[in-house]
Amino acid sequence: MKPAVHGVRAVEDWMAQHAQTVGWQPPSRRHAGRFDLGADSAHSAVLQVVDGEWHLQLDTAKGRSLPVLGAVDSPLEVFLDALMFAIYMRATAEVDRADRTASAELSHLLRQLADATDDARYGGRAALLLAGHAIKDGRRLEARSRIEDAIRLFAVARDLTAEENARTVLADLPRLMSNTEV
Repeated sequence: MKPAVHGVRAVEDWMAQHAQTVGWQPPSRRHAGRFDLGADSAHSAVLQVVDGEWHLQLDTAKGRSLPVLGAVDSPLEVFLDALMFAIYMRATAEVDRADRTASAELSHLLRQLADATDDARYGGRAALLLAGHAIKDGRRLEARSRIEDAIRLFAVARDLTAEENARTVLADLPRLMSNTEV
């Protein structure tokens, strides 16, 4: 079996195995599969193979982006890391927009992928993004819970810098929440 065919099959198999967890919708003639961001979502995350490379087409309030995730014959772990990184970067880029819906949807997707791959580092990143949304929406208890979750996940990942940054956010939570009050 050619390495490219093996790479595509490995991704397809992993996605099929975790379809319910990550909201995966199988391939069609136009794409290699897509993630369900919600029934009413105006945004999309579509996986494509273009010229032997994985691409993630993201259509959000910020517009369309098409980050390259790597060669189709990349090991599955490399592909999944690149996928989560692309989603994390776009969710981060959208978090301060007036319409934060895409960021919230991508943050939830990132959390689902992190859970499915047991990646505490990306789980922590997703938890902090979701905490940011909770802060902006004035949901103090949810924000605290998500920040505490991020601290725990960064500790598991042994990412001491990220863990310390999350602890700083937790310590600053009262001030951050007071900035959201009108």
